Amino acid sequence: MSKPALKSTETYPWLDGHWSFFMQRLNGDKLAHALLIEGPAGIGKTVLARAMATRLLCRENQPLACGNCRSCKLLEGLAHPDYFDLQPEDDSKVIKVEQVRALIGKLDLTTSISERKVAYIHPAESMTASAANALLKSLEEPAGNTVLILVSDNPGRLPVTIRSRCQAISINQPDTRLVSQWLEQSTGKDQEQVSYALQAAGGSPLRASQYLESGDLNAYAQVRAGLASLLDRPGSVSRLSGELNELNPVDLWRWLSICTGEVIKSIMTGEPLNWLPAKRNLRGKALLELQKQADLNRQLVVTQVRGDLLLQVWLIRWAEQVV
Repeated sequence: MSKPALKSTETYPWLDGHWSFFMQRLNGDKLAHALLIEGPAGIGKTVLARAMATRLLCRENQPLACGNCRSCKLLEGLAHPDYFDLQPEDDSKVIKVEQVRALIGKLDLTTSISERKVAYIHPAESMTASAANALLKSLEEPAGNTVLILVSDNPGRLPVTIRSRCQAISINQPDTRLVSQWLEQSTGKDQEQVSYALQAAGGSPLRASQYLESGDLNAYAQVRAGLASLLDRPGSVSRLSGELNELNPVDLWRWLSICTGEVIKSIMTGEPLNWLPAKRNLRGKALLELQKQADLNRQLVVTQVRGDLLLQVWLIRWAEQVV
């Protein structure tokens, strides 16, 4: 797994409040030695964590890391001796206990360049139970002047013993207007394109930016059109399943969940959807189960479960929703 170089001054406008909190705690010498940055994927948690790490290790006393001192230069090249990046190793989906023990051994050493050491652990929920247990003492009483930064998309999967030893920094979905302005400025796309991308991204600003740059929105439109056509031609499940199975499975299941959620909202509000024939009357309760299953299937794509079979079963159930 490649590790992107750290950016010393990279942040997003919706993170300003979290950054101010971090700096107030740091300047007041009240920063906890274990931070847990939590929130949905694609919202900027990694960027915030990296900005914190570079600021903590920078030799200059500035609001953001200077980007020019020896410490910052070493961080950019991922060669800083006081910085430790803990994540699943190649071909693994978990952080193992041996990795945590190795980290603890490094944290016991004295600093080489900076005034403190920083350990960046991500995704924190990927730690095995034994790995999480091995980290507990370091979270409570880290060696020397150490700050541990944990990042999690799903903090509910972390043991309570881990969460209780960290200062939580929770990042929620940012204000839509603020994100829309940022996307329009950063991508050069118009308001309509940005709104559509945010819809496809489930409100995630960074995922929406990726969609706008990559052209993946065409695939989202394909999913919508396929679901609409399936209600008219239930017998075309096999054909549609084959087409959609070519898409990125994580995106596909997210889009199926989003589309189902839109239909549920339409039923509740009475507002028609521009991609679904207004004449359709679908079963709301069954749709709730379909959305729940789509979210579950998105978690299963990393397992050995046959994704094509999951998709076909889901589409059959979707086609059966016409009242």
